[in-house]
Amino acid sequence: MSVSKVKSALVDFVKGEKDRAIILKGDWGTGKTHLWKQVVLQSHDSFHKRNYSYVSLFGLNSLKDLKKSIYENKVYRERAHIASDESSFEDNLKDISGRFAGWMRKGSSLFNDASAFGVKGIAPIVESLQFLRVTDTLICLDDFERKGSGLHDREILGLISLLVESKNCRVVMLLNEGEVSKGDFISYHEKVFDYELAFTPSIDEAVGLIFGGEDELHPVIARNSAKLKISNIRLLKKIDYFVGVLEPILKDADSKVVEQALHVLPLAVLVIYGGGSNKVDIDFMQNYEGGLTGYLPYADEPSDAEKEELAELEAKIEYLESYGFHHCDDFDKAIIDLVKKGYADEDALNLLVEKFDDKIRLAYELSLYHKAWDVYRSSFHVNDKEVFKAFDEVLSVTLQRLNLFQLGQISTLYESLGKENEVHAAVDEYFSTVMLKSDLKSKDDHIQWPKNEYVLKKLDAYFNSLKVVREVQEIIVEAITGAGLRSQGLILELGGKTQSEFMDFLNSYNCSDINDILKMCLDCGASRHPELEVQQAEQRIFLNVYNSLLLISDGSIVNKSRTAHHISRYQKVYESLLKKTREAESPTA
Repeated sequence: MSVSKVKSALVDFVKGEKDRAIILKGDWGTGKTHLWKQVVLQSHDSFHKRNYSYVSLFGLNSLKDLKKSIYENKVYRERAHIASDESSFEDNLKDISGRFAGWMRKGSSLFNDASAFGVKGIAPIVESLQFLRVTDTLICLDDFERKGSGLHDREILGLISLLVESKNCRVVMLLNEGEVSKGDFISYHEKVFDYELAFTPSIDEAVGLIFGGEDELHPVIARNSAKLKISNIRLLKKIDYFVGVLEPILKDADSKVVEQALHVLPLAVLVIYGGGSNKVDIDFMQNYEGGLTGYLPYADEPSDAEKEELAELEAKIEYLESYGFHHCDDFDKAIIDLVKKGYADEDALNLLVEKFDDKIRLAYELSLYHKAWDVYRSSFHVNDKEVFKAFDEVLSVTLQRLNLFQLGQISTLYESLGKENEVHAAVDEYFSTVMLKSDLKSKDDHIQWPKNEYVLKKLDAYFNSLKVVREVQEIIVEAITGAGLRSQGLILELGGKTQSEFMDFLNSYNCSDINDILKMCLDCGASRHPELEVQQAEQRIFLNVYNSLLLISDGSIVNKSRTAHHISRYQKVYESLLKKTREAESPTA
């Protein structure tokens, strides 16, 4: 039976003329109590009965306890939608006190008989008076499956019959179907209850029960919960609770941040609180990086156990991917942590929201760059204004996000279109803001180098401003203890030193790695680096070191012996470079 039909039948029950007992049954977690409370909230003013009492049988161990609970939870129908509290207790106390005082004034024989036994004799009278006052009442009995062992089925059924037939009451029992399969209740309940309402809401109906309000986040969270096929009302209410926790934090966040939070939240609640039927566990979800990434293949043909393990792994991946959960990032982990703890670490979440807001703004701002080029390249329309507007927006909105190559591309385009002043001003601003915070130290640190002359000129000035004059020894030590002379920055820096500086270094250096250093520097003579500037720097390094060795060799017999190996090994390279140098300097060259 659909939610609307069950709800309509319950409304008829609470408003109708006839007193009867009914059962509202359904699977655990389908929302029977939630539905009943909705009916009470919406219809309490028009109850046929003057009073209302909601009683949970959980832990009740005797018929006396049940009768007492019915009385203590009794409220006027106008207050039926509010949980019984101190005020309702006071009303009932006044009622029973007034009745008790009347009995004493009349000299009730029952009171006179009981007074001989003191307080213990009065207590049963009070309990009797309490139950006498349970009349004209709509009673809801819940949690039948969790009643105490001392409260028997026959006692409950007998009391329900008494309430309906003799005390002008009507009773609805909320029952978890399948959890009561034997005993007196099954044997005799048909004699007590007039009819049963089977509550079997669809997933969409269950979701609608919780997320059918006007909260602007409800449509999104309802859609995601339905996609995960969550029909358990307790889980849905838990999701709604966490939505309330997140709402103030996400109030001013970008829509994509809100969307991501509401996407991972119901999945996290389902995985953490969904019980043994979960398709994935929380550790797998938290460490998921997408697909089979991070899972090593088997070296040989997998065994049956390994095949089973792989099938389980693939099933977990399929489950997450089908929901649209492709990897777990820091923001997802923060939401999962919130669900685990039960409360939000506002400072940590706010930092993450800011971080992801920035990430989304970055994606948007960089999209302006690509859209501008699309406008320029996609047609031959006479749309100059549109093209300039697109690129002007890039320079005003996205300038701080551009890399040097992208800046160079726009600079070249603007210069070709006669807008040098505008783009050069933007480049100047870029170098006075973005590059001030940059950790770029050399060309090696940037993959795509710009080709625009104005940007390159600004870069030269930038690198010159970073230069720290270092001695030959500092540069050599960095190279020999690192990757050698492979860095363009080190080669250019060392290539700018004079022969005199190299001579000073070799005369003063005293360490066993001297031969390794000489080989590293002299090997530069045979290099054929594709960039002419670097190639020339390497040749200068070679010539300065080789000439220094020649001078050192003439200084003593021992030094002649020390340097002989290097001088002879690299002599042909030296002669070749000298020849090239003379040819380059020749007037006929």
